[in-house]
Amino acid sequence: MADSIDADTRLALDLALTIRHDGQGGVADDLAEPGGLTTWVRGHADLLPGADAFVADAAALAAVRDLRAAVRALFARAVRPG
Repeated sequence: MADSIDADTRLALDLALTIRHDGQGGVADDLAEPGGLTTWVRGHADLLPGADAFVADAAALAAVRDLRAAVRALFARAVRPG
């Protein structure tokens, strides 16, 4: 079966999944520090131009974490009952 998710949707889903339950009652956050954002962006070089040279700083991390919160809120609303 072919993947029916386009690249933009895949990127949004991947961003939303950078925070999740860790299976031990806690939370795993791939974007807990700028280095995590650098790793995540470089891991998506096929979708993000300039990703190979990207190095995150505190401001970029804060902006992406805000974006992630908004994306997660939209996904939560989309699957809300009723």
